[in-house]
Amino acid sequence: MKILVTGAAGFIGFHTSQALLAGGHEVMGIDNLNAYYDPRLKKARLDHLIPHENFQFHKLDLADTEAVLSVILPWKPDAICHLAAQAGVRYSLEAPFAYARSNLLGHLTILELARGLGEGLRHLVYASSSSVYGEQAEVPFREESASDAPESLYAATK
Repeated sequence: MKILVTGAAGFIGFHTSQALLAGGHEVMGIDNLNAYYDPRLKKARLDHLIPHENFQFHKLDLADTEAVLSVILPWKPDAICHLAAQAGVRYSLEAPFAYARSNLLGHLTILELARGLGEGLRHLVYASSSSVYGEQAEVPFREESASDAPESLYAATK
């Protein structure tokens, strides 16, 4: 199976890519390599993935819809594992446009990609955040719990 992993240089994206490769899948990883987390960590993770014959990496910003579609549509992935996001509740107060760009426009790009792939796309997995549930008393969170009153911009964009 050909699988696109967004946020492939992040902690979860890296481990997801490793597991998919170990399972015999072809993986295309994309990441914008922004500096919110140390780019050296991201590069070190990619250094482990890039030598794998079934892995390819593209430095792409999901908000650049044209670039993303031009690279990924021709590859025709069977599945998308959308893990990329601008993370951090507190930072969303300092840089709100970074969240709108990455988490909203970037997610829209992925949805447009999925539409462009049509019936050839078998799965789209999206990683949200427990932050969407706010300050609810009920723990652990459940998917069916209310998430209509986010307490941060980060949560609202997820």
